[in-house]
Amino acid sequence: MSDFAFCDSKLPYDFGVQRSLWKKIGQAVSTEARAMYNLGRAGLTYWSPNINVVRDPRWGRATETPGEDPYVVGAYASNYVRGLQDVEGTENVTDLNSRPLKVSSCCKHYAAYDVDDWLGVDRYHFDAKVTEQDMSETFLKPFEMCIKDGDVSSVMCSYNKVNGIPTCADPKLLKETIRGDWDLHGYIVSDCDSLEVMVNGHKWLGDTGVDAAAQALKAGLDLDCGDYYPNFTEAAVKEGKVRVKEIDRSLNQLYVVLMRLGFFDGNPIYNSLGKKDVCSQEHIELAREAAKEGIVLLKNVDETLPFNSYEIKKLAVVGPHANATAAMIGNYAGIPCKFISPLDAFTKYGEVKYEMGCDGVKCANESLIFPAMKAAKEADVTIILAGLDLSVEAESKDRVDLLLPGYQTQFINQVAQVSKGPAILVIMSAGGVDISFAKKNNNIKAILWAGFPGEQGGAPLQMLSLDITILVEDCLLHDIKLEKSQHCRDLEYKEGEYKPSCPSVLIDDLQCKHDFEFEVEVQNVGRRDGSEVIMVYSKPPSGIASTHAKQVIGFRRVFVKAGQTEKVNFVFNVCKSLGLVDYTAYNLLPSGRHTILLGDNVVSFPLQLNLQ
Repeated sequence: MSDFAFCDSKLPYDFGVQRSLWKKIGQAVSTEARAMYNLGRAGLTYWSPNINVVRDPRWGRATETPGEDPYVVGAYASNYVRGLQDVEGTENVTDLNSRPLKVSSCCKHYAAYDVDDWLGVDRYHFDAKVTEQDMSETFLKPFEMCIKDGDVSSVMCSYNKVNGIPTCADPKLLKETIRGDWDLHGYIVSDCDSLEVMVNGHKWLGDTGVDAAAQALKAGLDLDCGDYYPNFTEAAVKEGKVRVKEIDRSLNQLYVVLMRLGFFDGNPIYNSLGKKDVCSQEHIELAREAAKEGIVLLKNVDETLPFNSYEIKKLAVVGPHANATAAMIGNYAGIPCKFISPLDAFTKYGEVKYEMGCDGVKCANESLIFPAMKAAKEADVTIILAGLDLSVEAESKDRVDLLLPGYQTQFINQVAQVSKGPAILVIMSAGGVDISFAKKNNNIKAILWAGFPGEQGGAPLQMLSLDITILVEDCLLHDIKLEKSQHCRDLEYKEGEYKPSCPSVLIDDLQCKHDFEFEVEVQNVGRRDGSEVIMVYSKPPSGIASTHAKQVIGFRRVFVKAGQTEKVNFVFNVCKSLGLVDYTAYNLLPSGRHTILLGDNVVSFPLQLNLQ
């Protein structure tokens, strides 16, 4: 069992270990990008990653972004960007405006962008009505982390309006927040043709092209991905709507990034990269590792998985994704080095009978279900691969429900019903799908969610069982003594709930040097080696009105050998991990009894915070 932690730890607030895979992927991408650049096949600017929070799982672009939690999305952003941009040995230079770049990355689409085309509402006309609180704690948080922690060199504004103002013409969002509050070392770019959308879609202020160019430049937009700046900026200057110095400012931001890339005078440390560095065996193995770590086990009755290959002679591999290749890489993907489809992967276990079951994921008719059922009747194990692809969820394609398309549900149930051996369901999708029917179906022994797992996605299908145990003190205590300049702030509480005499303090007024620490013991009670991601949440004191129920504050992947245990140490900063955003969008640190939760409330323990 684990030891408790002490409250005033001097350890740094750093959880980079569990995020190393994201950074490694970014490093592999940028290495291949530099190699392709040397071969004359690519540039040095990459408008990636997409870090929009997926507020609605039906959003078509869920395939591009890590999910619904702002902290997780921000952690992904900062680490992936570091992998893309960082030049080894220069990560901590003091002058960030001259810090060399491996390639230039871009965090997009800023901000509150999560509608493409839904029941007649499209991104070219959508006005996101968002409270200041929701903007701060949800939509802006990943971008702030991308800039402050990832030091990204570019941010892209989105097509939509936010509270009536197009994002690419909003000085509060661009000049004041990105450039001012967050201190971006780079440039701000529009999503492609956003200025045209501003004029013809939003019809913003009745603007002409000249007006739109002037508005965007003055708001802080440095680069127009489109033709409005080239076509209308000169006229905007002549008409006195924008100053030359504002153009000079934007040009400066753009050219500094090019200089940091070595665009003009080269970057000798990457000159040796070439064909040998594209599709290297190391990168192929990394793709396989990423696919393996991304798979989630949702159901596993009687330890069906991982199955014993020695007991299997015949497999039925059926479904619209059974022989998936291009579907596994989603959109905005390069040319894969080598596809490993599920069908390829399962051939090593024994004789495989493959049937589509559906003519694509839309599964418009029942005509192919019977051959899949016949294969399942004769197999020792049946693998059903179903889900979505870019014909259903993609940019400009939002869904109207969470159901599997067409006859997929019927296909899955009928195949599982007649399967001779255990039926295993594998879902490939980016957005959420309702598979409650499969969870309740006793004929389906195991369920895996694989996302869109990439070019090596067919290979990894082994699972294990882990159990987490933890022991901590009954209460971790923090007493924060306030100075004369640090005043107690009121905080809205629900009627009838206890309210401390000092409800909260403004985080900006604190030095935030207080940490708390604890240790978790992870025990693998399964029969095979494997890994588990430990999610850590904080829950604010009870009674506070209009705040989160709980929030992710950290996570770490730990590898544990079968039958063994590993200890994992967590250190959290009080301000970063226990703070909340109130309705005025102030970041406050509330007094009272906070709760730390692990996983799906597997373990919880209190942390008392007193502001005096």
